[in-house]
Amino acid sequence: MRKVVLELLPVLPEAFLFFSVVCSLLAGVYAAPSHAREKAEKYVYAGLLCAFVVLCSIKVPEKGLYFEAFVLDAFAVWLKKLLLLAAFICLLFAADWLKYKKYSRFEFAPLVGFAVTGMMLTISSRTFLMQFLGLEMMYFPLLFLTAYKRLGERSTEAGAKYAVMVFFSSGLYLFGISVLYSCLGTMDFEKIAAADKSALMPALLWGLSFVTAGLMLKIAAAPFHFWATDVYEGAPSPVTALFATIVRLSIIAAFARIVMEPFASLMFYWKTVLAFIGVLSVVIGSFGAIVQTNIKRLLAYTVIVQNGFCLSALALGNIPLLSLFLTVDLILLTGLSAIILSLRVGDELSEKTRVLLGQGRAKPIRGALFSLIFLGLSGTPPFAGFWARFQLFKEATLSATPLFAVLLMTGNLLIMYVYFRLIRQMYMTSAKEELSFAPAPMKAVIILSAFSSVFLFAGMETLLRITQATALG
Repeated sequence: MRKVVLELLPVLPEAFLFFSVVCSLLAGVYAAPSHAREKAEKYVYAGLLCAFVVLCSIKVPEKGLYFEAFVLDAFAVWLKKLLLLAAFICLLFAADWLKYKKYSRFEFAPLVGFAVTGMMLTISSRTFLMQFLGLEMMYFPLLFLTAYKRLGERSTEAGAKYAVMVFFSSGLYLFGISVLYSCLGTMDFEKIAAADKSALMPALLWGLSFVTAGLMLKIAAAPFHFWATDVYEGAPSPVTALFATIVRLSIIAAFARIVMEPFASLMFYWKTVLAFIGVLSVVIGSFGAIVQTNIKRLLAYTVIVQNGFCLSALALGNIPLLSLFLTVDLILLTGLSAIILSLRVGDELSEKTRVLLGQGRAKPIRGALFSLIFLGLSGTPPFAGFWARFQLFKEATLSATPLFAVLLMTGNLLIMYVYFRLIRQMYMTSAKEELSFAPAPMKAVIILSAFSSVFLFAGMETLLRITQATALG
């Protein structure tokens, strides 16, 4: 028995979460309709907490724990902990939103639970087949969540657009995998890494280009970003928070494993492609953010910019720096998502940036907290976002690519302008609308995110030490 448990140890967090989510479905079906949603949510909360505790309890050796097509290493452990914490927070957001909107259906929490299980599988996959199964397990619940407001035209439209994106991106990904399998005869990352690729180079690069395009479309990196703004705007606000935080984290982590494990010998290809996509995402995302008046669309463009910085770190082959970006981004984007869900005017949840006008003067504490999160997202020194970007600029300069660093800095100046303008509007104009009090989950997350934006530099050395341990390859 002990031997079986040790063999299954790498997949225990996913097993606990999956079992809890199945129990939540049963609880929702058999409970009284008035209590079904609360009971289902409790089981999913319990599953997320159990998975997190198990992850914290497992001692992972330097080379990781392996189970069939699955690996649990320091990279996976760190990102899964972030993912579970963010999923718990997003589920708290969702519970408050469902109560606010008077939805009694119980399916929301189980769908989130199944999606998170798929994300965890995706992060730890060491074959293309397992990675694809994890991606699909993640995306099918997200399709239903995007169109959750069945009577809302925007939500239905967003769900339809998201479905088209998912199927098209999965088609690109699968075609790329089929080309790679035809060339190498295997989908196992370890066997691919050991194979001689020199004679198959043109076909391999062709297949990798399709795999890259499919995954870039899924995270909305430029120039594959056109679906993101409409889907972010039309989806229910808690689902938008999921897209901005944990969905992108899991896909970037899976892509990083592809780059650094089976195809680490092709850095000449990755450096060019990812640097181009990274710079394009930062510049296009920043330009797109300038003209936005809807804060959910602004969030979408901010995510595109953050994706650009993450891919730029990956272009340098620096996984610890990528982990640092994903960690800092998660803290700040969760704060921005909480701001979006707290913009309540009377009985309505507003999505217009104009509701921020004068809020710094009308509510100084609230305005200060919002401003700190905006400053962190903009990469303004000495706030949280600046430290990760400073490390990226330094690494790019040291790697003899100063033009790359200059282009990224230029894009960063544009996104700084966008958030500085929001801060100016909060303090230099009069308030036209009065915001309601933020619910407790949003208020707590906003405070934590704002304080992290200011004081993260004090723990930056510890955070760098943690992320240094997440190197792959």
